[in-house]
Amino acid sequence: MKRKLLTVLLFAFAVLSRAQALLPFDSSIRQGKLPNGLTYYIRHNAKMPQVADFYIAQRVGSILEEKQQRGLAHFLEHMAFNGTMNFPGDSIHPGIVKWCESVGIKFGQNLNAYTSVDETVYNISSAPVKRENVVDSCLLILHDWSHFLLLSDKEIDKERGVIHEEWRTRRAGMAVQRLMEDAIPVIYKGSKYEDCLPIGNMDIVDHFPYKDLRDYYAKWYRSDLQAIIIVGDIDVDKMEQKVKDVFGNIPAPINPAERIYYPVVDNDSIVVFTAKDKEQPTVNFSMYMKRDATPRTERNTKSYYADGYKSQIIIKMLNDRLKEIVKQANPPFLSASVRDGAFFLSNTKDAFCSSMMCKQDSVQDGISALVVEMQRARNNGFTQSELDRAKSEQLRWAENSFNDREKERNSHYVRLCLRNFLDGEPIMSAEEELNEVKKLNLQITLKDINTTVREIITNKNEVVTIYGPDKDDFVMPSKNEIISSIYKARNKKYVSYTDKKIPNDLISKKPKAGTIISEKEWKHGFRMLTLSNGMKVYIRPTNFEGDEVNISAFSLGGKSLYPNTDMPNMNYLSACINESGIGNFDATALDKMLDGKTVNIAPYITDETEGIKGSSNTKNMKELFELTYLYFTSPRKDVEAFKSLMNKQSAFLTNRDANPNVSYNDSIVSILYGNNPRMAPIKKETLSSVNYDRIMQIYRERFADASDFSVIMTGNIDMDKIRPLICRYLASLPHNNSNEQIKDNHVSIRDTNETHLFKKTQATPSSLTSIFLKAKMEYNAENDLNIDVLSQILRMMYTDKVREEKGGTYGVSVDGELERFPYAEALMKIKFRTDPEKYKMLIPIIYEQLSKVAKNGPSEEDLNKVKEYEYKTYGQVVNTNSYWYYVAYNELVNKVDFDADYLKRVNGLTTQKIRDFAQMILNQNNRIEITMMSE
Repeated sequence: MKRKLLTVLLFAFAVLSRAQALLPFDSSIRQGKLPNGLTYYIRHNAKMPQVADFYIAQRVGSILEEKQQRGLAHFLEHMAFNGTMNFPGDSIHPGIVKWCESVGIKFGQNLNAYTSVDETVYNISSAPVKRENVVDSCLLILHDWSHFLLLSDKEIDKERGVIHEEWRTRRAGMAVQRLMEDAIPVIYKGSKYEDCLPIGNMDIVDHFPYKDLRDYYAKWYRSDLQAIIIVGDIDVDKMEQKVKDVFGNIPAPINPAERIYYPVVDNDSIVVFTAKDKEQPTVNFSMYMKRDATPRTERNTKSYYADGYKSQIIIKMLNDRLKEIVKQANPPFLSASVRDGAFFLSNTKDAFCSSMMCKQDSVQDGISALVVEMQRARNNGFTQSELDRAKSEQLRWAENSFNDREKERNSHYVRLCLRNFLDGEPIMSAEEELNEVKKLNLQITLKDINTTVREIITNKNEVVTIYGPDKDDFVMPSKNEIISSIYKARNKKYVSYTDKKIPNDLISKKPKAGTIISEKEWKHGFRMLTLSNGMKVYIRPTNFEGDEVNISAFSLGGKSLYPNTDMPNMNYLSACINESGIGNFDATALDKMLDGKTVNIAPYITDETEGIKGSSNTKNMKELFELTYLYFTSPRKDVEAFKSLMNKQSAFLTNRDANPNVSYNDSIVSILYGNNPRMAPIKKETLSSVNYDRIMQIYRERFADASDFSVIMTGNIDMDKIRPLICRYLASLPHNNSNEQIKDNHVSIRDTNETHLFKKTQATPSSLTSIFLKAKMEYNAENDLNIDVLSQILRMMYTDKVREEKGGTYGVSVDGELERFPYAEALMKIKFRTDPEKYKMLIPIIYEQLSKVAKNGPSEEDLNKVKEYEYKTYGQVVNTNSYWYYVAYNELVNKVDFDADYLKRVNGLTTQKIRDFAQMILNQNNRIEITMMSE
């Protein structure tokens, strides 16, 4: 009896211990599973009123394809938008895209999907859920995506060309993509991952028999591998019942195929892959140290979370050390960083990865320097001060999440649910996660971290990749030379890292405070404060983004006030100031000083303005104001930082023209602006014209007079608390009442009607076309809305005619904007990439559709789609700080109120108005077409 009792007690204790080791699941998320195996997650979120996100996640991806199916997992994702049981897209019932756009859900932006190696995810985001029929239809779309795709022969054939053009788009001018494709069979040799990229094989995509796609669909799209995720302004109980009613009729799989998560083979010696490409501008090095990933079923434990916490601490400290090295006057590499997580494409192996951009003339020196830092950390560990700062960063992150817990967007909770279903990652509430971080901050010691770093940086099971330019003066090290460099670096003796002490305060002596001489209500919920130095501050307290405060100080002038000879200096002004630090802090010391604080701010200069922009939480508002004051009054000159920046830029620009897209963009600017020297691109030979003393002089001039600066602030602001900070740090700024204005340097796109076509060798043959249409018109809210609406309508028309009907491109982008300086005018840009053989077929369609709108106006159906989108979007953006900054800025700088009567203007849109607007653009006959064709 005693033995039985002891056994029962031990068993109970073991069960209790295991339960205590588990992480708590966020109770605000409703999780369940239907009898057919389908999982669901539902959460109410009031952050964005009257909208919700609807997702279906599938634990299937390209890794499950058979050899003859390469590319069909991704192809199937495309087909989900081309006909389903309830949305066939025939003459009676609309397809998914047309129905969604009819209620304001825009294809590509709110309606989308992706396929990766191990997962496929579809989404309907920002769906307007005020109407019950919209909710029901969104659920019906997810239902059809789960099990009821039509996969008609006709639609399959139409989509082949689209996917081939997507392949072209992903590879054209993207040498890294091609090099990665070549690397994968080497670094994954002997595993299923040797050939698994989702884009697949284009020969198969172009010619596969229909049955192969249907076989993949029938085998893998099934309820036991699927999850429905719904987050938004919804009733959870009501939505759960709808999910049960809608998805309960999907049949459970019978004798389903096993869903295997494929292993990755280990290696005793270092696996090295090197390759060169004529379009690769830089030398990129990565070294992975593989280890088995924690099984999915064991990831919801406190020990797993603690492992992740320690890994993040180590990554933070190592990256800080690497950033410090990069800031040296002549650093051994141009950039470097480390991370820890999934190995490349595979989730069954984790890896510690160190990466860098090498100097082309000293690759082995760069390898040695990077390996030395990894080994220094592995052998000698870290310092207590480094650990304290890293812990403060972890706590800062957890506190911010907790403070923002009522203001998170739908996408935040969707990501948590996706990772839980697809990877087994835990879902904790912000409060529970903050408590866990606090506990770990107390429990984890420097000894723990220094032990863990040796478990992460193993120097075993290693894979190295190096991608470089294919050019005569670059010699890629041999595999033996690379391995030798790694081993030699590891055998060196290391001096322990010394962490320099930094001051406790940003400003040692507080400035004498100025005063607020007047305060009154302004527009749009802002209050206007006029300060004793003439500066004006516009403040709108909000609760949109939780614990967030934003500041933007700006004045007119910018680059326009300086001659052409200063443009090289202007190109590097912001970078020089940021790299040099501020006040008594160099850039490294400033980063360390701000660890654990939620504050970021930086100066900038544009053609027409200069300013300082940043944000913080309420706790660190004082630091936000101190930094603003210092950037006005105490720019720091650091000659070593300037040399470091110029040396890195020189190395980076050595091979800038290798990428044909760079040459194309250079040509565009040159043609549009007639070789205007103010628009000249940054090249290596122009670096000699950059003068640090002149940069410092210009910067001081730009920020010498606070009287002509306006400041816009939005966020969680207590007026009583912020007034003293404004007086101390803004009203005290120097002023001289200069009242500068923008100077007209005649920098504008030429008035002309031209077509330019040039040829350039490209590794992936393509034709890239940009069409620019310019028209003089008044800068006002109505024209701003018109050009946006016209752009949206043209995108829909091009999607139908160029992408879907012709299979000619992955997409046609259309962007329109109004400009006030130097002249009030509208600019539209139409851009697409295609097969060079299809250019002559597609270019007439581009112009035909534009002319069609100018002649007849858009269809009522298309215009109503845009209206629905605008109604919905306005209801969302008015609940963001960024929108009210945008409104206030345009009111102050451009003298236009974009918010007033916005919905009334949208409601008043007619096909006639859009037709007249399109005519106004075309009738001015300012058109420049620039096409780069493969040789």
